[in-house]
Amino acid sequence: MKEQRQAIHNLWINSFRNNRRRNIFVILALALTTLLITSVIGLGMSFIEASNKQTVQRVGTVADANLNDLTKRQVQLLKKDPSIEIIGTQQTVGAVDSQRLKNKKVQMALHWYSKDEWNGLRKEAINNFTGKFPEKENELMAPLAALKELGITQPKIGQKISLPCQIDGKMYQKEFVLSGYYKEYVIARVVDFSYVLVSKSFADKYGTAVNSKTYSIKYKDSNNLGKQNKALAKKLKLTETQEIKTTLRESSQSATSVIIGVGMFLAIILISGGLLIYNVLYISIANDIRFYGLLKALGTTKNQLRKIIFNQSLLLSAVGIPSGLIIGFAISHVLIPVVMKATNFSEAVVVSTRPLIYLGAGLFALLVMLLSSIKPANYAARVSPVLAINFTESKVRKGDVRSRNGGKLYLMAWRNIFRDRKRALVVIISMTLGITSFVAVNSIVKSMDFEKFVLSEMDYDIMISPSYTQFEKDSSESKMLEKQQVSQRLAQLAKENDNITSAKLYFSAPVSVTYDKQKFSNYIRSYNQFFKYSKINEKQIDPNNFNGEVINIDSDELEKLLTKKDQKSFDKPAFENGKIAFVQSDQPKDFANVSDLQFTTSDKQRHQIKIGGFIPNDYLEFQTRGAPPMFVSKQYLDKIAPDAGIWNAYFNLKDKNADRVSEQFQQFIDEQSVYKIMTKLEMKKRAVEEISTMRMLGNTLALILALIGLLNFVNIITTSILARKQELATLESIGMTRKQTNKVLMFEGGYYALIVSGLVMTFGLGVTYILFSIVKKSATYASFNFPIVEIGISLILMLAICLLTPYLVMRSSSKHSLAERIKE
Repeated sequence: MKEQRQAIHNLWINSFRNNRRRNIFVILALALTTLLITSVIGLGMSFIEASNKQTVQRVGTVADANLNDLTKRQVQLLKKDPSIEIIGTQQTVGAVDSQRLKNKKVQMALHWYSKDEWNGLRKEAINNFTGKFPEKENELMAPLAALKELGITQPKIGQKISLPCQIDGKMYQKEFVLSGYYKEYVIARVVDFSYVLVSKSFADKYGTAVNSKTYSIKYKDSNNLGKQNKALAKKLKLTETQEIKTTLRESSQSATSVIIGVGMFLAIILISGGLLIYNVLYISIANDIRFYGLLKALGTTKNQLRKIIFNQSLLLSAVGIPSGLIIGFAISHVLIPVVMKATNFSEAVVVSTRPLIYLGAGLFALLVMLLSSIKPANYAARVSPVLAINFTESKVRKGDVRSRNGGKLYLMAWRNIFRDRKRALVVIISMTLGITSFVAVNSIVKSMDFEKFVLSEMDYDIMISPSYTQFEKDSSESKMLEKQQVSQRLAQLAKENDNITSAKLYFSAPVSVTYDKQKFSNYIRSYNQFFKYSKINEKQIDPNNFNGEVINIDSDELEKLLTKKDQKSFDKPAFENGKIAFVQSDQPKDFANVSDLQFTTSDKQRHQIKIGGFIPNDYLEFQTRGAPPMFVSKQYLDKIAPDAGIWNAYFNLKDKNADRVSEQFQQFIDEQSVYKIMTKLEMKKRAVEEISTMRMLGNTLALILALIGLLNFVNIITTSILARKQELATLESIGMTRKQTNKVLMFEGGYYALIVSGLVMTFGLGVTYILFSIVKKSATYASFNFPIVEIGISLILMLAICLLTPYLVMRSSSKHSLAERIKE
């Protein structure tokens, strides 16, 4: 028995060594499949993890939700809640009132974080932290971007920084010591705002009830945030003016859609990779059937034959699979950082090397390898020695050929394709999936319409707004003069520029409204319910300074708004003449006892106007933290406040000159400090930067998947022709010329190309549209375009490969003499 086992072992080892060409093909197929699976999944996982990391960086926290204005009892309940992992606290103490910042149109807050907030929720969102958290009253920590805004480009720990601060309406000149600095990314999302961090000692000394604390929470389980937030709100018994708010908007895309999309894509990868291994192994074992028949004739048992085939499969797997995994691991560490750094993920590079990726890829390749061995192994074990010795790859069935034109080359090629229908089906499926994936991914990436993306974010070509907050008290005459001059210039541009197709200019002026606590108490409560994070503290209202704003609105715009909200029509002449005003409020009943408003303008003139109706809070979301905003006609505003400045301005431009005019407005606004500008041109540039990552990764992935299908075809055709070389040599010996043989093989390739083309144009387009529909749910700006370019490129490339591969393989194999090829 021992000698027999040794003989069998030597037999399959020698057979393995003698089949070098077969071994190379199988090893390459295994290595390529595991390489592609690990690289594609690794790249995808890295992209997802980098995207998550970048999201955390741009939001600036890993917290799941924020809560405002909690009572001591609510805070205690929050701390005892078993579902919460981390509770952080933060508070805005004041603002840096620097002229340098005003000139740069940047607002900077003095902010405080608790140690739990910083260490547990914020630190993960920053990079390059140097120094320590501020503890003493005069210590300060700041992001590098904020220090740069203050003119400090090379910060040093212990460096003294003198800052003019505005805290609770009072001015202070504070000298801080820099205790730490770091790189943060929130400024990439909010470019006109920054902050510096102060110590708890400083916050305790200067913080007031006006600057209320915000509590950040991170759940132990971050799934179903909406459900958990509702449960927590109920447990804390949040009031109408308190709110629990997620730090990120949860995706509206359903989990089912995500699973379907990812599942379809992963299925294409696995099926294509599996077919690549199956085809090469199946054909290579089928080619050795004669050898196995000879072994059976010499007395080898069925189980011994199966063992020989499985042992060879395991040995090939032991070489091919680790090779693919090692190369995939190396490529991931080299390629992924390069790809990420070339995109907008340069600050969030993540190389995903989870063991599960490599374990799964290796097990999948091994499973396919063993399953691919079962059928040919069973056939080799069952077939009789006589049949095995006379085995041809496939035979033409009786009755299949009865045409008088049976000798036509194109008919011979068609019959050759379907002699082995399973093999033909595998080839067709493999190429169809590969090219379909190329077309689908490319089409989806191409569907990310930059123009529609910008339109979904921005309704106007140009948007101009103040570079200061509505609550900033700046009585500087030079500042007021600058605002008036810029406002006049903008209004003049709107009238004179022929490239402006439509314009909306909202002028506003500060007023002081006569205060009556009983009359305005209900309004203040409703206001606080809507603007939960910018509430009015009724206890701190100064009756002599109940400040608000009066804003103009166009009569036609007001009429459209009221019609949209199903409100009754209004007295347009009375509105134009300044006899009535519209108040911003969602609760008209709050003004049941207030028929008119008395107010004083900046020139100390007293006015009175009747309330004619109401404008919803969500229309312009104008905040005053005091008296209700009043909307009047431009004619009336010019009468009571001729020096009113522009609050917001919106312009639409002719498409032909939009970019040029946008740049002109950009240059004009950049030259002054009281207004900032956002243009659709700038938004497009940002959109291109954001989408470029998706396009780059998508195109790379699509190309890889298309190559899987084409390489599958090359492998199958190559091994198939090598398996049929004796048959082809026999045909040549009875009169078939080399040119005719090449034509038959090229016809076969051409038929494959035509069949696959038809499937891509039907099945492929169907899959593409389904995947696009899934993407459309989360990217509403996407628009489907028939992928004619992608289909054209892929089909032309496929046709070239299908025609050239058989010719080149036949040319290479025909270097031997005819007699040698017949004997093989």
